Amino acid sequence: MNFPFLVARRYLFAKKSHNAVNVISMVSVVGVAVGALALVIVMSVFNGFEDLTRKLYSAFDPDLKVTVTAGKNFTADSVKLQQLEADPDVFAFAQTIEENVMAEYGEQQEIAVLKGVDEQYRRVTGIDTMMHEGHFLLWENHTPQAVVGLAMSYKLRVGLNFIAPLRFYAVRNTPNVSLNPEKALNQKLIFPSGKFDIDEEINSQYILVPIEFARDLLENGSITGAIEIKLKPGADEAKVQKRVAAIFGEGFDVKNTYQQKEFAYKILKSEKFMGFMILTFVLLIASFNVVGSLSMLMIEKKSDMFILQSMGADKQMLGRIFITQGWMIVLAGAFAGLLLGALVCQLQIESGFFKVTGDGTYIIDSYPVAMRWRDFVMILVAVAGVSFLTIYFPVKYFVKKYIM
Repeated sequence: MNFPFLVARRYLFAKKSHNAVNVISMVSVVGVAVGALALVIVMSVFNGFEDLTRKLYSAFDPDLKVTVTAGKNFTADSVKLQQLEADPDVFAFAQTIEENVMAEYGEQQEIAVLKGVDEQYRRVTGIDTMMHEGHFLLWENHTPQAVVGLAMSYKLRVGLNFIAPLRFYAVRNTPNVSLNPEKALNQKLIFPSGKFDIDEEINSQYILVPIEFARDLLENGSITGAIEIKLKPGADEAKVQKRVAAIFGEGFDVKNTYQQKEFAYKILKSEKFMGFMILTFVLLIASFNVVGSLSMLMIEKKSDMFILQSMGADKQMLGRIFITQGWMIVLAGAFAGLLLGALVCQLQIESGFFKVTGDGTYIIDSYPVAMRWRDFVMILVAVAGVSFLTIYFPVKYFVKKYIM
């Protein structure tokens, strides 16, 4: 067995003549463990919020979305749609169209994003699982129905049990617009069938209607704004994205879920990175306890070092003894922190012990947590890097100073 390791292990567990050395060694282990524990918990919570965000967006945003690069709308090619339908990894796709309109309910008026969707939209997204009140119903007895975002329904004071319909106003799609407001605007009536609750941004803007109703209001004929695609479970998203891009060719963008909400995901990732860097810096400060522990141990074992030198040990070997002991302290703390962090995260996953507190209504009642093995590897690498900085160079200096 490695000689420096044997000596370092004996020094680590043997009783010291000064109790302060034992205390500082224990504090060093605890400091590293707490730093690793905090990193595991914080990284896992950020993962949980990322998964929650992805889940919420997936209820409204598709796996893939096809739009035109220039302009806003296009006419869907039936041949390309047949090729898309024939793709073995495509579960379903829906044609949609969006436009800003004036929505009116009773005496309340708001600018809303009217989104027309076809009958396949339910299969493409999970919108029907995010209903707050009523049902996701686009047609009833051949009569079009509207599904309203929760915040928008509050603004308009929409009631599902009332007999009043929603009224939409849109500018006529004609080259010569009349100065008479009644002739310059199209208007159509529709009754609400439900309210959905996804997130504040979507809830406060969107109203979903049948695509035929939207096209009629906007005078767009058979124009489509986007083709939204749901993939089958286990499908390789990147490969399908390339195939869909090849089907539609130049002039079209094919975006995955991340690309559709790129800004929101970048914010989450940047916050996670900043949290990781701040806690790593705290871990660096905590690791300086290891330096204090090693320096005191070297002073205490100075006579032992002379004996080892007389037996043939050089300064390099003596330095390796204390470097090895430093690594043992750090790794003991790191693995203890990782284990405790994993236990705390698992407890939160199973019981939701840590609740979300504060004023307001939240879509979750406890902090979401998701553990990923890459984070554990990253934390170990961070601990190793911090340990190198706080052990190697100080030990080299102390060996040169205290050992002749």
